[in-house]
Amino acid sequence: MIKPILFNTNNLLTISAFILVLFLVSILVFSAKQLTNNSLEHTSQIIVSQYQKLHNLLNLHIHGQKRTIQLERIYLQEDPFEKDAALMDFYRDGGNYMIYRNQLALLVSGNPAETKWLEEMNALARVTSPIQKRVAQLGMNGEASKGKEILMTQALPRLEQFSQRVNEFSLFQAQEMKNLIADSKVRVDQLMHNILTVAGLLILVSLAFAMMITRKFNHINQQLKISNGTLEQEVRSRTQKLSKAREDLLHKNKILEQLSTTDPLTQLCNRLKIERVLEDLHQKYEDEHQIYSLLLIDIDCFKKINDTHGHTIGDEVLKELSEQLKQSFAQHSHIGRWGGEEFIVILENEDLQQAVSAAEAFRQHIENTSFIEVGNLTVSIGVATVKANQTISELIHSADLGLYESKHAGRNRVTVYSNDDST
Repeated sequence: MIKPILFNTNNLLTISAFILVLFLVSILVFSAKQLTNNSLEHTSQIIVSQYQKLHNLLNLHIHGQKRTIQLERIYLQEDPFEKDAALMDFYRDGGNYMIYRNQLALLVSGNPAETKWLEEMNALARVTSPIQKRVAQLGMNGEASKGKEILMTQALPRLEQFSQRVNEFSLFQAQEMKNLIADSKVRVDQLMHNILTVAGLLILVSLAFAMMITRKFNHINQQLKISNGTLEQEVRSRTQKLSKAREDLLHKNKILEQLSTTDPLTQLCNRLKIERVLEDLHQKYEDEHQIYSLLLIDIDCFKKINDTHGHTIGDEVLKELSEQLKQSFAQHSHIGRWGGEEFIVILENEDLQQAVSAAEAFRQHIENTSFIEVGNLTVSIGVATVKANQTISELIHSADLGLYESKHAGRNRVTVYSNDDST
């Protein structure tokens, strides 16, 4: 009696259907797990690749900017050994730039848009590199004026284009990450759609196992939701890392910009920065007749201070005088270290009489100020105001001649040079 019950047609069909359902459910679970793992692995690989691209781009950009800083060091240093050291750093940064550029080229080789961007960047580099080398050679040969002109008119504009390309690439990567997230969601949605279809077929095959199939489906669906949450969390984490990398890149760009325009000892504007300010103000003067004046200030007998107290105390005097300059001049002034113990102050919207008054007030202030270790000291000042049809070089030369007259007349005075005599 037992045998017919176990092996009747209905029981065999039921057992066959049960086995078929188990087989189909097994295939469904395995496929869901495999597809989810593949999706996670694929997304993870892409995110790692994007991170590596930004890492190499960051280092490539940093070493490109450092080459410009080394050029400025060559022009700012007077010691030949310091110049040689700056030149060696210049070429070493060039070598590091090429290493990160080649690594980035391998990473973007499979992406036409990124490859095109890299080719445009390389085109800029092929034009800029010979110009930078030319500027470095001129600096080493003592042709400072010509080298600075090439640096300002040819090299720096192209470096700004390079920085723009870097920002464009960062924005492109952000968009790529958004597309990646959207694509991952589509994959998961498609996977869930396929599972629903198979589950429907299983229900049609055997209503007897509907409850079991439903329980299995709910379990699989729960696993998919967990996998989907894991995927989104991983994508979110990688996106945050990429955003942080981009913020670090922008922060380091700001630091590089500050280093390239600031005198390291006094924290005033360096000579290159002052020359840019003069170009901007001179253009305003030519376009809008906005007048400006400049003061060349030199510490009297500074060599004696170095010889008597040492260069360390001399440096402290330079820093203390820099602080006095910052406290003495108004907001619309630009203060910089012109070279050695010589400083420059640019006064916007101030005529010659106002500039002379400001210079005389500062001279008297310094004369009555006691400096650490050295006590009282004096300064000599040359003053000049821009005139019609006058170049920047001629304006600086007039102030320099005024400074020379102050020194020649006994120091500790303010002088405005003229062709006939000096005031």
